[in-house]
Amino acid sequence: MAAAPRPADTLKPIVIAGGGLVGALTALLVARQRPDWTVTVLEPQASGPAQDKRTIALAAATIDVLQQLQVWPEVASAACAIEHIHVSDRGHLGMTQLHAEQQGVPALGYVIAAAQLNQALYLACLAQPNIEWLAGAWFSHSQPEQDSIAVHYHVADQSHVCHAQLLVGADGSRSQVRSAAGIQMQQTDYQQVGIIAMLELSEPMQGWAYERFTDTGPLALLPVSDQVASLVWSLRPAEAEQMMAASDHEFMAKCQQAFGYRAGRLRKVWDRVQYPLQLHLAEQHIAQRLVLIGNASHTLHPIAGQGFNLGVRDAISLSQQLATAADAGQYRVLASYQRERQSDYKAIIGLTDSLVRGFSNQLLPLVIGRNIALSALAWLLPLKQQFARKTMGYRN
Repeated sequence: MAAAPRPADTLKPIVIAGGGLVGALTALLVARQRPDWTVTVLEPQASGPAQDKRTIALAAATIDVLQQLQVWPEVASAACAIEHIHVSDRGHLGMTQLHAEQQGVPALGYVIAAAQLNQALYLACLAQPNIEWLAGAWFSHSQPEQDSIAVHYHVADQSHVCHAQLLVGADGSRSQVRSAAGIQMQQTDYQQVGIIAMLELSEPMQGWAYERFTDTGPLALLPVSDQVASLVWSLRPAEAEQMMAASDHEFMAKCQQAFGYRAGRLRKVWDRVQYPLQLHLAEQHIAQRLVLIGNASHTLHPIAGQGFNLGVRDAISLSQQLATAADAGQYRVLASYQRERQSDYKAIIGLTDSLVRGFSNQLLPLVIGRNIALSALAWLLPLKQQFARKTMGYRN
């Protein structure tokens, strides 16, 4: 028996599961471009997005988007500019530097507390008249239908269902939207553990960010304020366990030994956490009236700081596809989105994967090859320009 037709006004154009960084950004982009639509966001946290303790690097292209949305002025004072990037290979001569001035930009990127940016995006969503923010709403499952998708969710132990043209899964690396749709993830385990911590330094960072390749993997220092840096240190699992158990003094001594003294002496460490470093990529990014974006679709090794910025470009691309769509969930629209994103995924995942594998291996031919590559970056200006633009989030 055919289902009774629904009144047109009960069909939502788009429902976004997850109001974190990428979900909130997507909601804003779509709502601003489509004032004729109501954009619905399901956010599990009743008081706004969860307090994310990460420090994230924002590429220059991401800043451009936040400027367009008028969100950047709300958080700019809390961000620290990356004006210079120093890339080196510990114990070898290969080295290159990137400078914002040479690229004709005020900064190559910025570093900010994820929670501060998420709060600004959240408040912007609340102020946007055509965004319906459902606080405390947990996505349960979905069921595609001929002209819509039924989205089931819970609020305070009460079950609800709404019908939408498109469901967007922006609910993170443990995506329930992805699981409910039966989409599998391809996983590459780099056999590394990332330790994240905050460091106080003896010298001002003066806008410098450092990426230092060591025999255990990359070690990055990002400027957070004048003499405070965010550390991302890749280690083998056994070494990471030792470093997490070490005293602050022992931890700083080992870190100083691995990094050197280019940024001065390490004086204090706090907020140490660890997580396995893996590449996850969804086997498909779209399904019937459903699309996955951000960490629900892909999570990367933190080398080169591309993970969140790749999710930002998901949001931009999806909003552009929806700008003129009569039906948000039409297959033609979603297939066009997936085709457009595939080349970016291939380029960025290829870059991060090759950097991890190439710079975590001590075989002599690889050591020689990567140091030649770093030297080439330092001296071949067209190659350096291309590399800089890619790290800044620009695709050409």
